[in-house]
Amino acid sequence: MSAARIRLDPNRLRIFLEATRSGNYTVAARRLHITPSAVSHAVRSLEESAGRPLVEWRHRRLTLTDDGEYVRGLGERVFQDIDQAEHVLSMRAPGGTQVITIGATVEFGTSVLIRKLRPLVDAAPWLRIHFRFRDDLGPVLLRDEIDIAVDCAVHAHPSLSATRLFREKYLIVASPAFLREHRVRQPPDLERVPVLSLDQDGAWWANALRSIPGRHRPALRHIVQVDQVRGMVHAALEGYGVALLPKYTAVGKVARRELDVLFPRLRLVEDWFCVYQKRANASRDKNRAVTEFLLRMDVTEFGDAITGARD
Repeated sequence: MSAARIRLDPNRLRIFLEATRSGNYTVAARRLHITPSAVSHAVRSLEESAGRPLVEWRHRRLTLTDDGEYVRGLGERVFQDIDQAEHVLSMRAPGGTQVITIGATVEFGTSVLIRKLRPLVDAAPWLRIHFRFRDDLGPVLLRDEIDIAVDCAVHAHPSLSATRLFREKYLIVASPAFLREHRVRQPPDLERVPVLSLDQDGAWWANALRSIPGRHRPALRHIVQVDQVRGMVHAALEGYGVALLPKYTAVGKVARRELDVLFPRLRLVEDWFCVYQKRANASRDKNRAVTEFLLRMDVTEFGDAITGARD
């Protein structure tokens, strides 16, 4: 007797993939604009079609069985092939264009990237660029909501490639008015004054603290959360506390004495801005065009605040 033929419904497979990426049905439903019960029904129906369990629940988080891992990998390849076919056919059409969505951190994206990419738009009329500015770029890149991420945070996922672009330097600064009120001359003084951070636990300061020798390394006790870099710049100007800022955001204000640099002899750890993209997509015309342009992008106007990969 021949085995019953298994049929995997593409729509249910797509929902299953989003559920595996999200880790639970509620988040997947929100991203797909359907109800959690619809996600649950689609996954259950896919399991019935496959004739075996594909998911398990551990501590309220979705995990995959061995068969589920196989189906997930299969689905990723199938939809990637469909996407590639759409890409090729759109380019073969008369006047065909390619759309690419570039993600970047809010401050770098709005202050640097959106301005510096304008020549590429003029030079490549076949390319249409969309922008997504946010700080959590890794998850949206893995979900294919963006094609490329330009980020100084490290995204170490096996499906992603990283191409180094620029080194980013940092400054520790405060307003003159704040420093008249608070005595801050050595790194240990940071223990007793307010410091500005993107997060409540001060993880934003991790690299800076690693730059300070252990016996002088302060414990940050009074953290004022400001969840965007531009907001930290303005908060520092208004005297809310000491800020750790990307140097390119503060050089003009330092030159005008609106902000003073603290501990100028301290060599702070630098970050790298990289282009992150899925390895499978890196050879596409649109990805390659943007990556090559970014590698050639002139950042000399920022002095030593942002320096090229070869500097």
